[in-house]
Amino acid sequence: MIALRTSATVWSNLADEAYEQLLAADQLTTAELENLISRAGRIYGPEFLEEAVSEAKVTAETVTALVGPVWSSTEYPDRQLDHDTWRWLFNVAGFTVDGKPAPRPTEPMRLYRGSVPERRTDWSWTRDIKVALKFAAGVRGRDPGRLWVCKVPPEHMLAANTERDEDEVVVDTRGLQIIPARQ
Repeated sequence: MIALRTSATVWSNLADEAYEQLLAADQLTTAELENLISRAGRIYGPEFLEEAVSEAKVTAETVTALVGPVWSSTEYPDRQLDHDTWRWLFNVAGFTVDGKPAPRPTEPMRLYRGSVPERRTDWSWTRDIKVALKFAAGVRGRDPGRLWVCKVPPEHMLAANTERDEDEVVVDTRGLQIIPARQ
């Protein structure tokens, strides 16, 4: 038990040191902000990105490069920042695919989400029904849920992240009709 406590304390100290460096910086390059997030740990990525943007420490190009990957690497991004803050960050970035500017889809897409009912409006969706079914079954300590489906208009699609084999589309679900999928 002592080793765990010591390890957690060291990890917390690294995050605190990285955050102090973020606060002290006048401007940060994309690589510098990535380094601070890496040193702190990926769970701090949303907070670090929001702070850097709020305090005008990074350019819009940095937000474009990082918002999708920060979202994707955070275990529960919807719980790390509120949706208004995420909406603002994705708006600064514009539509991205794997952290690179890309044309927004022009047609609505049928997207899937596997989750418990109370999390169905969270923003991580996929084009791959097999991925959604895996999450519906309960993975990585999540409770089993069900498969949800939504026809998503292009303006609700904020980013696509394909680098984690989840074919994720970040969707602003505000005002969308999300229904249980027939199985």
